[in-house]
Amino acid sequence: MADPVVMRRFALLLCCPLLTVAACSGRIGEPPSATPADGAVPGSDAAPTPDGGPPPVRPTFACDPQTTPPDLPLRRLGRTQYINTLDSVVRAVDGAIANDLRNQVQSILARFPEDHLEASIDGKHGGYSSADQVVQQQHLDVTYDVAIRAGQVLTLDTARITRVFGACATDGNASNDGMCLDAFLDGFGARALRRPLTAEDRTFYKSSINNSTAPADLADLIALLFTAPQFIYHVEHGDSADGRPSQFVLSPWELANRLSYHFWQTPPDDMLRESARSGELATEAGFQRQAERLFNDARTEASLNRFFREYLWLDTLPTLHARVGDAVFDAFRGELTPTGALRTAMIDDVLAAARYSVRNNESLTGFVTNRRSFAREAALATIYQTPMWDGMGEPPLFSQPERAGLFTRAAFLSTGTINTRPIIKGVFIRLGMLCDAIPAPPANAAGTPIPQLDMRTTRQVVEALTEAPGTPCAACHTTLINPLGFATENFDALGRVRSQQRFFNEMGMVVGQAPVNTRTIPLVSVDDTRESTDAVTLTRMMVESNRLQTCFARQYFRFTFGRLEERDGRDNCALKRMTDAALAGRPLAEVLRVVAMDPAFRTRSFQ
Repeated sequence: MADPVVMRRFALLLCCPLLTVAACSGRIGEPPSATPADGAVPGSDAAPTPDGGPPPVRPTFACDPQTTPPDLPLRRLGRTQYINTLDSVVRAVDGAIANDLRNQVQSILARFPEDHLEASIDGKHGGYSSADQVVQQQHLDVTYDVAIRAGQVLTLDTARITRVFGACATDGNASNDGMCLDAFLDGFGARALRRPLTAEDRTFYKSSINNSTAPADLADLIALLFTAPQFIYHVEHGDSADGRPSQFVLSPWELANRLSYHFWQTPPDDMLRESARSGELATEAGFQRQAERLFNDARTEASLNRFFREYLWLDTLPTLHARVGDAVFDAFRGELTPTGALRTAMIDDVLAAARYSVRNNESLTGFVTNRRSFAREAALATIYQTPMWDGMGEPPLFSQPERAGLFTRAAFLSTGTINTRPIIKGVFIRLGMLCDAIPAPPANAAGTPIPQLDMRTTRQVVEALTEAPGTPCAACHTTLINPLGFATENFDALGRVRSQQRFFNEMGMVVGQAPVNTRTIPLVSVDDTRESTDAVTLTRMMVESNRLQTCFARQYFRFTFGRLEERDGRDNCALKRMTDAALAGRPLAEVLRVVAMDPAFRTRSFQ
C-alpha cells in the first residue's frame, strides 16, 4: 500500500507548467555552448562513447582575460566566520580569556541568524550559505551586544587589563598611556581589523576614548573595534589597478584575508600575516606557496565539508526514525532500527568519501564512482553489507554490484518512510549535478489530489500521476525529472538493494510484491537518447557527457564567490580553469585549489 504521507509529499514536486514536450526537453542536457549567453564553446576532440552512443560534448568556457568580472558590493562575515574571528582575535592574546568570552557570549550568539542557502539555479533548491548577504536587525543587535560583552570580559579586572593592554595600562603612570594604546592597536587592533592600522586609524580610536586607560574606556575601545565595519565585513579596496576598467588588484592583506576565509573560515594565521607584511604574498610564487599550505592544512577540512554538504543537498536527508513504532514502517524496516545516529552516519559517509578522494588525489570522476564504504555505524554497515570501518587504513569496498558510487550511497536513497522519492532524486540530479533549469511547478501543485493506488510500485504511481498524456506535468516529468530518479528504484527507502517492492496492509502484513524497473532514457544530454539500465549506467553516462564536471565547476564557483555566475561571459575565465582541470581528470584537490589561482580571486571590481 502506498504511504499516504509520502504520496502527499510527491505533490510538492509533481507538476511543471503546461509546456509542450519539445519546449521542456529543449532545456535538457544542453551543453553550455547551446546558450550563447553562457559564452561556452564545445571542443572538437570528442570521440564516440564505448557503447556507440553520441560523442560527449567537451564543454568549456570562452575566456576573455580583458573582461571585468562582477563582484558583490560589501560582503559580511558569515555566522561561522564571525564566531571564528571573534575567538581568533582574543585567543591570540590569551586562551583562557577566549574560553571565558566564548561562554559569556554563547547565549547572545544563539540569536545570530543562521546563514540561508542562496545562489541556487532556481532560487529554491540547493545553494550556498556563503551567498547569504542579507543584513537583518538581528545581525546588528547581536554584534553590538557581543562587542559590549567582550569589552566587559576583557577588562574584568586589573590582571586581565594588564594581559590585554600591557602593564603600562595599569601602572598609574599617565605619561605612557598613549604608547600603551598604540601598542594595543598595532597588535590587538590590527588582528581585529585584519590589516595594519594607519596613523589616522590610531588617532581615531585613541581620541574616541580621550587617550584614557580607565577600565570603562578600555572596554569601550574594545567594543568599538568589534563593531567596526572592517571587523564585521570583508572590506576590500584594492591596491592598484590591473589595466581593466574598475578592476583592482587586492592588497597583500586583503588577499591574505580572502585565502584564509575561503579555505579556513577564519582570519589569517601568523604565517599568512607575515607573508602579507613582507610582501611575499603579492608575488606569484609566494601566493602559490601560501595557497597550497592553507589547502593542505587540516583546517581546510571544515570548509570542504561545508561545500560538499551544501553542494550535495545532504541536509535535505529526512529524519529516519520518526516512524519507528508504526506497524507498516516496522514491518518494512525489519531488524534494522533507524536512529538519529544512522542519519548522521549516512551524511558522514558521503563527506568521508569526498575527503578520501581529496586526500588520495582522485579525480572528480573517482569521487563520483568511489565504491568504498565509509560506514562507521553498525546499521549503515548492515545496509551496505560491508564491515564497519574504523577510520584507519583502506575502507572496505561495496560487495553489491548495484552500488555505482555516489548516487547509490544511502544518504541519497533514504526517506524515513516506506517509499522512495524518485521525483526529488531526479530534481537533485537535474539541478544540482547537471545544472539544468527546471520550470517552476504551477501554483496549485501542492493541492493536486493524490489517489491511493494499491499494489503499484512507486514508479508506477509517479508515472500515473505525472506522465499521463495531457496532464500539465507530463512535459517536464517525462523528460527532465522522472527518468533520473527511477534509475535507483532497485534500492528501497533505507538504501538497501532490492529487486522487488513489497506492499503492506495497515497491520504491517505483506500483501504482495512487484518487480522494480530501473530502465529509463535519462537524456543526460539533449542529443543522448541512449537507455540507462540502472544507477551504474546512469553514473557512467553522466561522467561521459562531461556535463557533471562542467556543473561541478559552476557549483564551486558559487560557493567560492557567494553568487551565481554571470551568463554574459564575465566569469568564464575562472570557470574555464576549473572545468578544464576537471575534464582533464586532474586530482579533485587541484580542481578545488585552482579557483584561488585565477586572477578573479585576486582582484576586486567596483562598478
